[in-house]
Amino acid sequence: MVEDSTDARLFIELSSHAVDLLEAHHALTLALQSVQVADSPVEGAESSLIANAAMAYCRTFFLSKVRRPITTFVDIPDQVSATHELVVQFRNRTIAHSQSDLSVTYAIGVLDADTLEVVDVSAPNVSSTMPPEQVRDFIDLVEVVIDGLDEVIGPVRMRLLARLAAADRAALLESGPRPEARMLPAEEFGSQRTRPPYPTWHPMYS
Repeated sequence: MVEDSTDARLFIELSSHAVDLLEAHHALTLALQSVQVADSPVEGAESSLIANAAMAYCRTFFLSKVRRPITTFVDIPDQVSATHELVVQFRNRTIAHSQSDLSVTYAIGVLDADTLEVVDVSAPNVSSTMPPEQVRDFIDLVEVVIDGLDEVIGPVRMRLLARLAAADRAALLESGPRPEARMLPAEEFGSQRTRPPYPTWHPMYS
């Protein structure tokens, strides 16, 4: 592990944003494949993938207890700002909270076609997800933000490389800290712990 420092913590913070953006990009790419590729292994998962992308993307912008919003480091260029606002509204009103008319549930009576006897009452839902054109715009938006983030991460990475090059690497290999995986039983799974700015271990469940 790179020694704990302000730069190391900044590198971790910035890179955690990159993880979310790459998750969004991957989900959007799969969403397009689900409607464009015959017999796609993710056929039928389009709306879920787009919803996941919206949540992952917006995690980088909303206030958090463990990291600053990505806009602290990266500006949203004017040419993609409309798509950014569209995604944020979609996340807020449809994905995180069920408020918009993109998901409508009806109360429908089912009658026998011949006798008009009441057979049942059902609640069909009609949901609309982001059309492919907007999905492609969303991908462009994510790529622009990733490019901006890469420009910020680059100098931090170079400073860490220089510091590591000047360190006693033999001593680091012999006694330096290493990430620790702590095996925990499945029944202890949970997210009640808050991750530190310089983590030294992570849980794994079995």
